[in-house]
Amino acid sequence: MASSAVSGDSANSAWCFGDGGSRRSPIPYRTGPLDYTPFVACHCGQKAALWISWSDKNPGRRYLKCYHARSGGCKFIGWYEGRIESGFVRGLLVDLRDAIWALKKERAGLQEQLSDAVKKIEEQKLQMGKLLVALEEGRCTHGESGRVETVEKKRPWLIAEGFAIAAVMVFKLVSMGQV
Repeated sequence: MASSAVSGDSANSAWCFGDGGSRRSPIPYRTGPLDYTPFVACHCGQKAALWISWSDKNPGRRYLKCYHARSGGCKFIGWYEGRIESGFVRGLLVDLRDAIWALKKERAGLQEQLSDAVKKIEEQKLQMGKLLVALEEGRCTHGESGRVETVEKKRPWLIAEGFAIAAVMVFKLVSMGQV
C-alpha cells in the first residue's frame, strides 16, 4: 500500500469532499475503515478511519479522518495516498462514478414503479375475487348488477334453449337409428 504524508490540518477537508461530501460511495469498501496498517492516530488518540473521496478533484483517492467525525470528533484529516496525476484516469473515475450513481437512481425509480404495479395488481386481484364471490352468490357490486340482472332474466330462456338443443339431438339420433 502506498502511503504518503498524513496531514492533520483541518483546512485540508475541502480536498476530500469537493461538493460537500453528501453523496455516498458508488462502490462498497473492500476493507473496513479501520482495517489498514500502519496505525495512524487522529487528534483524539484513536485510530483514524480510512475513507475514499469521490469528489471531482480526487475521485477514488483514500484519506484518513477521525472515526467519530460525523458525531463531533476531532477535525483530523489527511491523505493516505498521493493524488492521481493522470487527467484521463481522474476523468474516467468521475465518469464511472456518475454512471453508477445514475444507474442506482434509475434502479430505485424502477423498484418504486414495480412496487406500485404490484400494489395495483393486488388491488385488482382483490376486486376480481370480490366480483367472483358476488356473481356466485347471485348478487354483484361495483356496477356489475346490470349484467347480472340481464343474465338472470335470460336464464329461463337459456335453459329452454339447452333442452331444445338436447331434444333435437336425441330426435336426430333416434331417426338415424343409433339409440
